[in-house]
Order: sequence, then C-alpha cells, then structure tokens
Amino acid sequence: MKLINWDGVDWRRVEFRVSRLQNRIYSASLKGDSGLVLFLQRILIKSLDSKLLAVRRVTTENKGKNTPGVDLRTYVSSREKAQLVSSLKVDGRFAPIRRILIPKPGRTEKRPLGIPVIRDRAKQALVLMALEPQWESRFEPNSYGFRPGRSPHDAVEAVFLSIKVSDHSSREKFVVDADLKGCFDNIDHQYLISKLDTLPIIRNQVKAWLRAGFFEGLHLPSNLYGEVPENPLGTPQGGVISPFLCNVALHGMEQHLKDWIIHQDWPYSQRHQSFTTNKVKSISLIRFADDFVIIHSDKGIALAAKDELSLWLKATSNLSFNEAKTSVRSSREGFNFLGFSFITIKRSNSYRTKIYPSKENFKQLIKKVGDSCRRYRSISSYDLIGVLRPIILGWANYFRYCECKYTFSVASRIIFQILRSWAFRRDRRHGRFSVKEKYFPSGKSYTYEGRAYSDNWILFGQKRSKGGLVEERFLPRISWVSSLKYVKVRGNSSVYDGHHFYWVQRLSKYSRFDRRTRKLLKIQAGRCPLCNGYFGHSSVIEVDHIIPLSKGGKDVYSNLQLVHRHCHILKTKQDLIG
Repeated sequence: MKLINWDGVDWRRVEFRVSRLQNRIYSASLKGDSGLVLFLQRILIKSLDSKLLAVRRVTTENKGKNTPGVDLRTYVSSREKAQLVSSLKVDGRFAPIRRILIPKPGRTEKRPLGIPVIRDRAKQALVLMALEPQWESRFEPNSYGFRPGRSPHDAVEAVFLSIKVSDHSSREKFVVDADLKGCFDNIDHQYLISKLDTLPIIRNQVKAWLRAGFFEGLHLPSNLYGEVPENPLGTPQGGVISPFLCNVALHGMEQHLKDWIIHQDWPYSQRHQSFTTNKVKSISLIRFADDFVIIHSDKGIALAAKDELSLWLKATSNLSFNEAKTSVRSSREGFNFLGFSFITIKRSNSYRTKIYPSKENFKQLIKKVGDSCRRYRSISSYDLIGVLRPIILGWANYFRYCECKYTFSVASRIIFQILRSWAFRRDRRHGRFSVKEKYFPSGKSYTYEGRAYSDNWILFGQKRSKGGLVEERFLPRISWVSSLKYVKVRGNSSVYDGHHFYWVQRLSKYSRFDRRTRKLLKIQAGRCPLCNGYFGHSSVIEVDHIIPLSKGGKDVYSNLQLVHRHCHILKTKQDLIG
C-alpha cells in the first residue's frame, strides 16, 4: 500500500472536510435523525481525513507525544506517522494501559494516570471526532468540563449568576459542594456502553478500551497482552476519550434534578403564595466534569436534592458521593469551586456576591515560586525568568476574571521578597547596591499589556545569543495583570453549530493566551497565514518569527505571526534548509 506524503498534506482542506462532517452530525443529532447520525459517523471513522487529524493530534500536537505506552513505541518521523495512518482502523483491538502514579496539586497523595499506546490514542481521537458532535447537541447547558469552547470560567460565571442576590428577600443561598468517590475509577461499564447510542463497531471499541487492564511496569511484549487482567470498572484517567466518557456517564443530572423538584408537592396556604412556590422550585446544578455544585435558597431542599442525586447516581453509573468531602454551606459563609472563593456580603443594606482566588491556590502559587527559586539557585536571572514567567502569569491570567486586585498585590509583594532573597544569596562578595543594580537595575521602564511601568525593583536578565545579539527579559509584577469581566458562553451553543465568527471572537477575547497572542489573533482575524485555515478551540497555536532570530529577525509585532504547531514545524524545517 502506497504511503501518503505526510509533509505534503493540505491540512486546511483536511480540517475543512472533517469539520463539515462533524457539523452535519451535530445538525442531524439536533433534529433527532439518528439514522443520518450513524451514517455520517460511519463515514467519518473510515475517512482518510479524520485519520490524518487523529494521528496528527497524538503524534505532533499532544504534550505526551514522546511518552510511549507498554510497547515503548513513539512515532516521530513523517514516514512513521504515515504508516500509522495507513494501518489505523476501529477494529475492537486494544493494548494494556501502562499506569504510573503522579502527585495531586497541593496534596501529598498520588493519583493513577493511564498511558495507552500511541496507536490506541490515535483510535480514541478518531472515535472522539465521531461521538463528540453527536453529544454536544445533547449535553446540558450547565455542563462545562472538557467540552470544546467551554472553560472553567464559564462554570464560575454560571455559579456567580445563580447565587447572585437580586432582591432583599433572598439574602443567602445554600450550596452543596459535591465530590464523587473515585468517579473515573467506578463508572459502570454496562451503563456507559448502553448510553452511547452509536454504531456497534464504536461501542465494541469503547468497551474494549474500558476493559483494558493496567500494567505497572515499563514494557510488555505483545504476546503477553492477554495475560493482563481486565479492568472491571471505571475509565482510566489519561486517555484521549476518558473525559468525554465521564461527561456521557454523568449526563442527565441537571434535567433529572429539575424534573424531580417540579413534581414535588410544595404546599402553600394562600393563593398569592403560588408565585413563591415557583421560586422554591428554582434550583441550579452547575457541573465541571465530576465536580459540581447544587444551589438553592432553602437548605432543606438543597439537602433533599443531594439525596435524590445520590439515588440517581447509584441507579445509573453506580457512583456515590464522598461524604467526607461533600459539604453544605451558606453563600454568606463562602465556599470554594474550581479554585475560586465565592461569598455573599452585606454592604449598605444590600447584598453582593463576590469572587476571589481561593487561599489554597494562593498558597500553592507562593510555594511553587519559592520551590523554583530554591531549586534553581545557580542559574542566571535570564533563565530564572523563563522558568517563573509562565508560572506566575499563567496563574494570574486564570484568576484575573474575578475581584483579584488585592490578592495580586499581596502575591506581588511576597514574590518580590522571594526574588530579592534569591539575588542577594547568590552574591555575597560584592556590596548590596551593586548586586541590586545587577539583578534589579534602576531607571528602566517596562511595557506590559500596552502599559508602561517605571520600577527599580523588577527582576531583569540578559543573554547573548549565538548570533551575538543580546536578548533581554524581565519578570512582570503580578499586580500589573488587570482584572477583567468574563461573559459566559451562550446557553447550548456549540463549536459545531456553524457560528464560526462567534467562537473565533471568544477565542481571542476570553482564552488564557497572553496579550501578545490575543493581539495577533485579532490582527490575523483568527487565521493561520501559512495554511490560511482558521484557528479552532482544539488547535495548538504557536508564535512564529517570520524572519527567524538566527537570521537576524527581531522580536517585534511586524515580525511575528500566529501559526498552527504542525505548520510551524514545516516552516522551521524550510528555514533550516534555506
């Protein structure tokens, strides 16, 4: 069989054809035409275009592209990727999953992570392309986790709108902060497979992945795959399709809760109280993957809703609440969700709901900066800035969509103290003034997010490149990151609904990209100049120098462009040849 020329693939046309098929699946599912959905899914999983995209995702774009499974095989060269495309097929086969333990953020215990072989990852990406648009038309409006075009900030804004007090009669709401016990590890396989509502060949393939056993070692020969015990429950964390399967298993929670509360017999003694009864029936459930909250103005109803959901979970996916981590709190007391702290406060006889970065996340940031400075005692300030800048600004860009000014100011002061100690500990032979001027030069001005700052205590570093040019870096203060207002995604909107302008606009405005990337997105109107294709929410985007720095190019906007990662790789090869 003749292999496809991987380096000569017209990715714009490939993405267009796959996107067109996915949009048709979404539209057919929205109309309830199950026959057309199955017909289009069969076309998609057999399409060369979708196989090319699936292989590109796991061998070029994914961060784990160089992490092999039990077969110790990776696909690096263009020929190897082309061979994988030619042999890729949804056939019900699978390999055991290599399992490792990784630390949980901010916790001492570790959680298991499954690493499938790259061939299985590519098949999972292929199946996900067929299933995701079908289920995007079904998923509930307040489900936000691991869905294209939706982010934690959408869930946070939904919680804010739900607990926001608009009248004086409802001064507080009660929140059930729920935690499921081992969600990924305990999902019932039979329930999940029966719920998929797709082609038999896809159901058999998903069933095979769910049954795949775990191998604790590094390498396992293929002739021993059958000796690994099968997995009876759950979906392994780490697979491409695992978060989607979790969403499918938990789909229906919100609708079930609303049906339950509507059909309760809420008594009232007077006719005018019927309006109050309707308000009693109003309940909110906001879910981000397996993390969700139930919100209601009556504590008893909130607890009853939690018990009802417990019965529903047991009867469907065989999941249960982790009672030790599930709590009921008043919005006046405050609660945490997705790293944010929510609280309703009274000010001037009115009530307001406020959102702040949680204390736990604040402590994690300070610890991470401190640990990095202790670990990299001997590197240059230029390299230390390269380590710290993504940590600090990534944290700030996540929490900027809340009332963060005071928290950022405190964090800026503490981080400065850590950096000052790092600098003065390095050089004890020279005077403190000379050390200060070396690492924190006076009289310099810095530009960040279009604003100029004059500060004599900003960590600064220089490095001479191979071409003899002197490159400079500085570490912005976290307090320079301004607070912004976030607008929640519209209702049941989906990236497959064909409203491309709306999604490109959200990508450039509300993504976690830095200012430079967002500005380039706006300048380029959401298109990659190399392939002329649009950037989507699943696209891996990189900043490219039109004239490479090694050839005298400058790091200025006129010499910068945003490109797809796969386009960037091809351009870099051509630059090296030229």
